[in-house]
Amino acid sequence: MFLCAGAIFDHPLVYHAMRFRLLAWAALLLAAPGLQSASSPLAEGAPGIYSGFYENGAFQSLTFMNSVYGWDTFFYAGFLGSGRVIANVEAGLVWDGHEAFLRPAGSPPAVGMTFAGTGVLAETDYHATMVGQVLAGTGYVTGTDPAQYTYVGIGMAPLAEIWSGAIATSFPKTDKLEDIGSFETTAASTVSVYQKFFQGIPGAAPGVIKKPDVINSSWGGGDPAAVSDEMLAIDGLARQNPNVAFVASAGNGGSAQVSAPAATYNSIAVGSLGGASFLVPSSISSRGAVDFYNPVTGVTLTGVRAAVDIAAAGEDYFLAAYLGPTGSLGASTAPVIVGMLQDPSPTDQYFLNMSGTSFSAPLVSGGIALLKDAAANHPFLNLNAIPAANDTRVIKSVLMAGATETTGWDNGQASDAHGVIRTAQALDYATGAGALNLNNAVDIYLLAGTRDVWGTAGGSVSETGWDYGVVSLSGSNDYLLSNAFDSPVELTVSLNWFADVSFDDAESVGQSLSFADLNLEVWNVVAGGFSTLAAASASIYNNAEFLRIDLPAGDYGLRVTFSGLIFETVSGSTTDEAYGLAWQSQAIPEPTSIFLIVFAAGLAAIRSRRARHFSGFAGLSRETSAGDPA
Repeated sequence: MFLCAGAIFDHPLVYHAMRFRLLAWAALLLAAPGLQSASSPLAEGAPGIYSGFYENGAFQSLTFMNSVYGWDTFFYAGFLGSGRVIANVEAGLVWDGHEAFLRPAGSPPAVGMTFAGTGVLAETDYHATMVGQVLAGTGYVTGTDPAQYTYVGIGMAPLAEIWSGAIATSFPKTDKLEDIGSFETTAASTVSVYQKFFQGIPGAAPGVIKKPDVINSSWGGGDPAAVSDEMLAIDGLARQNPNVAFVASAGNGGSAQVSAPAATYNSIAVGSLGGASFLVPSSISSRGAVDFYNPVTGVTLTGVRAAVDIAAAGEDYFLAAYLGPTGSLGASTAPVIVGMLQDPSPTDQYFLNMSGTSFSAPLVSGGIALLKDAAANHPFLNLNAIPAANDTRVIKSVLMAGATETTGWDNGQASDAHGVIRTAQALDYATGAGALNLNNAVDIYLLAGTRDVWGTAGGSVSETGWDYGVVSLSGSNDYLLSNAFDSPVELTVSLNWFADVSFDDAESVGQSLSFADLNLEVWNVVAGGFSTLAAASASIYNNAEFLRIDLPAGDYGLRVTFSGLIFETVSGSTTDEAYGLAWQSQAIPEPTSIFLIVFAAGLAAIRSRRARHFSGFAGLSRETSAGDPA
């Protein structure tokens, strides 16, 4: 199936989750001093990864996207992704010869490993290079000590190691600009790469397996039920390797269904944002509900799952350009593209106005790498003693519970006749839980009073936190919020679990075994006991539940229920289900205090970057501190 810019054609191709937004292809490259190389960095006060629409010889706007999502909190505390591994799987390979990937002396190279699947071309590609920059571009200014970094080149996790995997067996020759980025795959070419990365490679120490912290995939096409051999394998590998998060772009089909691999169950699917404060769903971002296939009955239910989990900016990026004669650009016969190619590729050129969910997903993947860096290496707040801290179900729940509400956000919540807030949809179709917010994620994941409850069956918890739990079939786990809310709050709660898909290592195939139906509830608490139901997220075909609700002052508790199985291929084989749960409460300002908040926000604008960081986090940096972006 071939999908490009929302149009579906009957052709065995897949697409990159991006599109071009240019006045003309000839305007792709910019040779403006101060914007194209590390030797000419932007000034400190410049308004990246950069997003800004370029038109008529000038940027109409320019925003350093890292800062939009809380990246500064990690950077100034010294967490740049060092020691973390981000795998990127797509058509071709990341080219780390671009200046954006330069690293300080003594640092390992940006791309630590490349791997090509069975029958794959293994060609360097322009698209993979752009995505690689968003993930882990460094932007290091050569010769600076301590290290200085340019805003233009620095990615989300600038010192993380990239593993680059290629799955394309061919890049079809085409003279159509709209088909650039298309490529062909086979089940073997795709599954072999994901199996290699999910299962890892021998580490430095005997018996140790080195695995990525996160796998990013900014490609997709078709298969909204995620039933192909490739998608079953990915779901099975994600469950088999729960500490390797899998992040995928939702696609650029607009109102069309979200495509695989984002349509898989055990992924973190990312939509695109733009507009005011980067909180408006991009018109191109796929949002159509996806399908559910029951292997026991053989029935496919269409449009019953909200596939997008979270969203991040995906419009008008300024990104590293690979212009060599390989990959998708090399296959183009369009004169404007042919005339643009150079061998060797220049190292200091950038594409303009690049848009698509291709660039939303690596923002989230890079953010996960930063969280895991801090969790492993913070001297006081590290989570090394908590094995579940790296579990994808926990990480996904933390990100979703911390997400910012997007413009027009709607997960179908409504009050019933008894005043109980209910949703059978769980997530907004376009943006899932909302916009990525790493500052909130830090609050929930690292600073909260509850960072995994003892045991796996619930317990007493703080007003913000997370837990890895296991709930029995037909049972429930209760979480009693230990302190009453003394004023109105907004409570966000996220619950995630895996679809039970196995993976056969010898045959390299996945198989659906069962699908658990878990529900999420918020209860009023009286005298320490759960009294009346306040809210419930009870979708049937999602493996995520989510609530964002306003609550009056009072005592509350959370409940996770395992109401039953949607299907089970081997009767009686499923007795419980593991899950990740995260929650955050934030005070709702009283109307009389709104003026004071607005006034304070104006004062905050003059504070330094460093002063914005969470108390107790930024001040506890690692021994090697990061230099400022130049």
